[in-house]
Amino acid sequence: MSSSVAAGGTISLLVETSRLNTERERERIEDNVERSLKVFQRYNPDVKVKWQLVPSDRMVQELDYRHRRGLGPDLLLITDTDLAALGKRGWIRPVSLDATERQDIRPDLVEALESDGQMLAVPELVFTRMACFDRQRMAAAPTSLDQLIDQAKAGKRFGFQSRFSELTWLYTSFGGELFPQGVASTNPSALLDFLRWLRLANLQPSIVFEISPQNLLHGFLAGRYQWVLCANRWLPSLQDGMSERLGLAALPQGPAGDPRAVVHMRLWAFGSQSNPRQQELALRLALFNINVVQQRTMAIDQATVLPVNPAIGLPFKAYPVLAVQYQQYKRGLVLTNQQFSDLYALDEQVQPLMDAVISGSKTPEAIAPRLHQVLQERLR
Repeated sequence: MSSSVAAGGTISLLVETSRLNTERERERIEDNVERSLKVFQRYNPDVKVKWQLVPSDRMVQELDYRHRRGLGPDLLLITDTDLAALGKRGWIRPVSLDATERQDIRPDLVEALESDGQMLAVPELVFTRMACFDRQRMAAAPTSLDQLIDQAKAGKRFGFQSRFSELTWLYTSFGGELFPQGVASTNPSALLDFLRWLRLANLQPSIVFEISPQNLLHGFLAGRYQWVLCANRWLPSLQDGMSERLGLAALPQGPAGDPRAVVHMRLWAFGSQSNPRQQELALRLALFNINVVQQRTMAIDQATVLPVNPAIGLPFKAYPVLAVQYQQYKRGLVLTNQQFSDLYALDEQVQPLMDAVISGSKTPEAIAPRLHQVLQERLR
């Protein structure tokens, strides 16, 4: 980015929300965005930002409508799972950051988002999957898969998502690997052990696999489960609904050790229809939000996500959710844009294979070779 400061102007911003967000959560998101923009405009009074919330399931429709009229947004605040699809449609563009600007981003995140010397997006916050449990009905979350099975046999109820993309942490806990050095390498033994554990788990009446994350969230809130695989975006609803009952823990270990959860990011992506002034103002806003002061403020205020700026020390003792997130992040898998796209594209193809094992209609031994072949072909 040029060291010169752009003249003032107006930019447009779309902020993605989840279709699972409650009205209170949307209000909280609005408050966070308004607070962030108010601070930015205090130091950049010449910049006006017009923004709106867009549910994730309407984002493509909204962007298509805008781009057909030449009114594409200058900036988007989205999750990393959307980046590849928007890029393929030509709705976003990469940006150049100098060495000083890159220092405000953790090196592994820079590497994941860099392509041909440019950044596909600028990360704002980092988060991973965690284990959520009900403190009133479970004294402590299981720290190993063996403990989890034992607690299930004792009547504790567990909820998992059944999609492969949401179970990669479990696969890695058996020694499976995804994209080592950019090349897929599926360990047949690890894959078979992973599928055998899924079969064993589903034989327990107290362990349930859900396709719908909404069913999992609502089931946990309603008390049908004492432990669930938990998405970060659920935490505000869970904190509102459960208060002190909500417990958070790292995901349980498997035979090969600690699981490696996929690391997710919330990203600033840059619209492809902006003029040069709007491009510079959009980048100015994104970079402002990853400076040390703003990052620490966001992390402490939200208390459920990690800053991307590596210069920030966080008070983990006072914020246990941040401590769990940091532990999971350090163990986790940071994927490139293409790897995210490949992994989530797998779900539709491999779900029948996963369902066949979980339901008991096919044995792990019958499905493992087929699943191995698919992973070898698709995760490249």
